[in-house]
Amino acid sequence: MKRWSVGVRLATMALMAMITVPAPAAGVGRDLHDYWDGRCKDCHGDAGPFARRTLRVEQGRLVGTHHGADLEQFLRNHYLADELVAPVMQMLQAQATASPLFKDKCGECHGSASEFARKALTLRDGVLVGRASQRPVQDYLRRHGGLAPEQVGPMVKTLERVLGEVGAKP
Repeated sequence: MKRWSVGVRLATMALMAMITVPAPAAGVGRDLHDYWDGRCKDCHGDAGPFARRTLRVEQGRLVGTHHGADLEQFLRNHYLADELVAPVMQMLQAQATASPLFKDKCGECHGSASEFARKALTLRDGVLVGRASQRPVQDYLRRHGGLAPEQVGPMVKTLERVLGEVGAKP
């Protein structure tokens, strides 16, 4: 039986580890709202109003008023890191199609949804909960914020999405 050197064994183990462990998705763990605020906000304003004002979804694809179907290529050429193009487009698509419910119902007390998610929310066993109370947000919103019963579910989904966009980990 042939004996391998320590270096060859270590290199083989490292290669095996890289093959068997899936790479994280691009943008995962990155705060997309912070990125937008630092790179885009000065010219384009807050991401939500920008998306609702200038973007739309056609046949499931995000398109821009000025750049049409070439929005993805435009973003690649417009100071956006390649690995963030897809996650930022997903974020903008969600915002372009969502009503500003958080801003309208919660913003006066809680600031932006991204600020609120960073400070006050976490996932516990896949359920969105408040950091301080550890209570499910869905239950809490039934008695807080003046939401209509049919607004609670969409608000929870929005907050779950935003929590993911700010790179929060459970």
